[in-house]
Amino acid sequence: MQTERPPHRTPTVFIARSMCLLAFAGVSVAATEAWAKPTGPRAFCETYADAPECMGRSITCNKCHLSTQPVAWNSFGGALFGALNGAAFDDNIASALASIEDDDSDGDGLSNREEIELGTDPGDPLSQWMPRPTPEGADNPSYAIGEYDPSYAHKRVRLLFCGASPSYQEAKAFAELDGGAQIEAIHDALAECLESDFWIDEALMSLAHPKIRPVKALGAETDVLISGYKITLADYQWDYRLWQYLLSGDRDARELLTAQYHIGLDDAGNWRKIDGIISNPPMGFGGGQLLAPEYRAGMLTTQWNLLLNIMFAAVPRVAAGHAYREYLGLDLSLSQGVRPVAGEPLDIDAKGVDAAACAQCHSTLDPLSYAFAYYEGIDLKHLNRTGQYLPERPSERIPGWDAAQPEFVVLDRKVDSLVELAREMSQSREFQRNLAHMFFVYAVGHEPLPDELDEFDAIWTAMPADGYSANRLLHRLVDTDAFGIP
Repeated sequence: MQTERPPHRTPTVFIARSMCLLAFAGVSVAATEAWAKPTGPRAFCETYADAPECMGRSITCNKCHLSTQPVAWNSFGGALFGALNGAAFDDNIASALASIEDDDSDGDGLSNREEIELGTDPGDPLSQWMPRPTPEGADNPSYAIGEYDPSYAHKRVRLLFCGASPSYQEAKAFAELDGGAQIEAIHDALAECLESDFWIDEALMSLAHPKIRPVKALGAETDVLISGYKITLADYQWDYRLWQYLLSGDRDARELLTAQYHIGLDDAGNWRKIDGIISNPPMGFGGGQLLAPEYRAGMLTTQWNLLLNIMFAAVPRVAAGHAYREYLGLDLSLSQGVRPVAGEPLDIDAKGVDAAACAQCHSTLDPLSYAFAYYEGIDLKHLNRTGQYLPERPSERIPGWDAAQPEFVVLDRKVDSLVELAREMSQSREFQRNLAHMFFVYAVGHEPLPDELDEFDAIWTAMPADGYSANRLLHRLVDTDAFGIP
């Protein structure tokens, strides 16, 4: 058991969207029938590995399709279809893409290659980006417009990470420093702010909400009592504390997905690491962490996450999709992160997921979901099984489980357990990029623009060298033009 501080705190690019079928512009023709090829995103990103949309993520079917059910192409997809001219897709996609690079398929004045390099859509004339105009007119009396302004960056640091602008005296003292001393002062202010109540209690908490999604009726704040027992099925404060702990104090953010411990509070309200099983509180049905440590995978296996995202599901597709979206930034419902697994979907629970409109989506989702099937969501007959690892659960809940022997696959890698699946996720470029993206949008206020992508990519690709520290990532971020140019 380990005690640590700080003290306890309370807690644009226009694209067409497809439905469930996830694919790209690859097509095959048999008589009058055509369909989309799920290997397209991978083939595109192998051809254009340095394209912004391929750095730590993958393109979607919208790059070429207006619709995949029924199949319809945008102007870029139509040009690619013509360039393939019926040839085998996988063998000829690279040469077909190269043959239309100099064309302007959507007629917006930029070649297809220029749009791919910018990160805009070569099949949509509304998908455009214009560089910042050169500042004109009289000088701004407050900031240096069009260049990194230390005073502006300092004010933003104090506002975004401390929750308040610098006082007049502080701003005046900062302005009297020379250039090098100002940069040092910015980082000193950031270091101070990253230990502040505002950053840890408010900002980090707000960034965690989409991943945790607290529901009072089921959580620690419930007022539902039965025979004197508080009906707390799970306590999401364990999730928030783990999030706050790992994204502060220069810790390894990968443990969001690999931690086999929880963060509690000592009598003084300081964080403490708890390695063993945590019993449910007195007079409550839930709220502890009953899962044995060897089956834990950080935020993915808290009692709250399993309760909320598995509930009664035999094949926990919601839990798998949530993990893929929130921790890798890949939303399968938006056709992101398509990694089809051969032979899938098995439709092991007879839900019809092998239907034509859904099969390619579930060929990625279901192999992620199988690893969650050993974890109980809600068992109304045995509430103390919530959040538990149960080796017999898949066989009991899924009639076809034993015969199918499904493989667990994430990001093209076969794994043996949810613990191993989470470890693969935590070590991926997608995890790094998604974490950096969350902080970038918080700090800068918008998605990385084409002229900001080089800086953004430099931030997240440095995470391994920085020990996967969120604090070090933020110190890099405040040095960027995206952050410091007014």
